[in-house]
Amino acid sequence: MGSVKFTVDGTTYSWIEQKDQTPANTFLLMNIEGSTAGTYFFIVSNAFSGSLIPAKEKVITFQAPVPLTTNTPFTLANTSTPSFPPHSIAVFTSTAFEPSRVYYASRIGDFATITITSIHDNNRADGNFTAELTRLSDSTSVNVTNGRFKNVKIVL
Repeated sequence: MGSVKFTVDGTTYSWIEQKDQTPANTFLLMNIEGSTAGTYFFIVSNAFSGSLIPAKEKVITFQAPVPLTTNTPFTLANTSTPSFPPHSIAVFTSTAFEPSRVYYASRIGDFATITITSIHDNNRADGNFTAELTRLSDSTSVNVTNGRFKNVKIVL
């Protein structure tokens, strides 16, 4: 099973992958997925489950290069304003409008650094990441630190 953990502004977030949709609040998918732009996206989300009422979403998207190489840090800075930012983190428990919703995205000048430390056991990856992102609620810059992921499936 995959796991991910990181810290933003002193708050640590962590999750363990769950593929059983029976307990509606625990379904959580973790993948590193190839995209058509010649990059990979690291995705942690339960948005793919229609059975979650209310929705409980955790989404992390980081862009990484192809081919994935181990022990080579890759930094991608956002130099444009795409409709889908290359890096983002969203954490909320019911709706997009709740006060506890946390959403960080990369604006121009923001960046993320991803290092895959190993690829093992039927195409699963371990690694770490850091980022500078923008909190969308007040446009302040935040640092994502101590980012770690383990045993996340690479989907080609």
